[in-house]
Amino acid sequence: MDIDNAPPLAHNSNSKRHARRETPFYQLQPKLDPSLSPSLTSLRSQASLPYFTSPSHSQHRYRLGSEEGNNRPWLSLLISSRSPKPEFLPVFIGKDVVAGIVELDLMKPESIREVKITLQGETTQLSQKPHVFLELSQTLITQPSGKLSGKSSHPFSFILPGDVTIDESNWAMVYPVPPKFHEKGILYIDYKIVVTVRRRLLSVDNTSVLASPVDPLHASISCSLTSNLVYIPETTAEHPSILRQRAYFNKSPLDPPILDPGGWKLLPPVEAVGTLVPNVTVIAHLSIANPLTFALGTPIPLFLELRSSGAAHLDPELIDVRLVRTVITRGVAGGIRSLDLARAVFWPAPGCSQSTKLWGEVIVGRRLTPSFNFSKCSVRYSIVLYPHSPEQIECQPLISEEVSLTLRNASGVVPRRQAPPGVTPPQIERQRAMPPRFFSLDFGIVRT
Repeated sequence: MDIDNAPPLAHNSNSKRHARRETPFYQLQPKLDPSLSPSLTSLRSQASLPYFTSPSHSQHRYRLGSEEGNNRPWLSLLISSRSPKPEFLPVFIGKDVVAGIVELDLMKPESIREVKITLQGETTQLSQKPHVFLELSQTLITQPSGKLSGKSSHPFSFILPGDVTIDESNWAMVYPVPPKFHEKGILYIDYKIVVTVRRRLLSVDNTSVLASPVDPLHASISCSLTSNLVYIPETTAEHPSILRQRAYFNKSPLDPPILDPGGWKLLPPVEAVGTLVPNVTVIAHLSIANPLTFALGTPIPLFLELRSSGAAHLDPELIDVRLVRTVITRGVAGGIRSLDLARAVFWPAPGCSQSTKLWGEVIVGRRLTPSFNFSKCSVRYSIVLYPHSPEQIECQPLISEEVSLTLRNASGVVPRRQAPPGVTPPQIERQRAMPPRFFSLDFGIVRT
């Protein structure tokens, strides 16, 4: 079909952004169209994690050396995780089990009162103290009296919860557990596992090193061994339209919005006066593949229709559509920080003589943080169309639409790039996202 002669795209005013709680991966069932080939289900094994592609586990070991200067470790922590290499931080996804062993190797009898292991998650916002939102503990050894010596092993395991309850203004709010995330100067979300050993505070000859009136038999000193963790929630993209599934499976071109109306989100038309084409007013209709959920490491398909009062040729490289990440913090000192992550590439649709209809795509980075909304903080992503204004760095976008980035593809779906050979995404030479904005308690802007 010659889509250059197709009627203008109609804006779907009834379309709604889809938001739902993601299903754990072990509960996902394929939702494939019966008309597709049965062999399509064989692609499920390829729709795996973007960069933790193997279910095999690494063993991580952390040690605490002797205080006597011989560097002989007396306390060891062993953790099994999804991390691709032992020297990397331990990685856990969704409702993984955090399991391992705590080992003691005591050369002489020690007055060990307690050995406890704790898994913590905490957030730190701008100029605020850390807030612990997740804390799981297990006591491995409890011994009010007596001594331990020699080698001993103590296994532990924690099941990571999918949700946590946060008290907010006298309300108990339930949120999905957020991923590990760092945005310098504005937001830190960290996870760690801590082994704490409490010993009676006695010297070698059983003489108290504490001054009276403290009872040495009930006094203790603590030491700890800590490892940071990487946690990523289990989120999955929704299934694309049947026609897009078929195109991916057959490795054929995608259908445009006029042929697959359910597979596209049509944004309202915007008017660009002299910014897309010099001295020409252009009406731009941008469409984004629907549903608006995309896995890390995959392309986001785009379709752009341009209409003007006069004939004009548009260089696709002048189109400036970007994937933008926005970090939002709320509370006593909140703020918004946006960052351009990637630019879309466009190319003329077949049958278009004057580049009035363009295909496009923007590639989602493999190592981005999936979208999340948590207590007093969130990370969001948007597709943004900027006007072409080389002399102006920061500018208001012509239009934007929020999209959700997930960890996994929908089961059975393997998205693939559509750009012709030799067409590569342009580099981001300068940031055009709005500068950071910070707020006071009443959310009035106090600094930019």
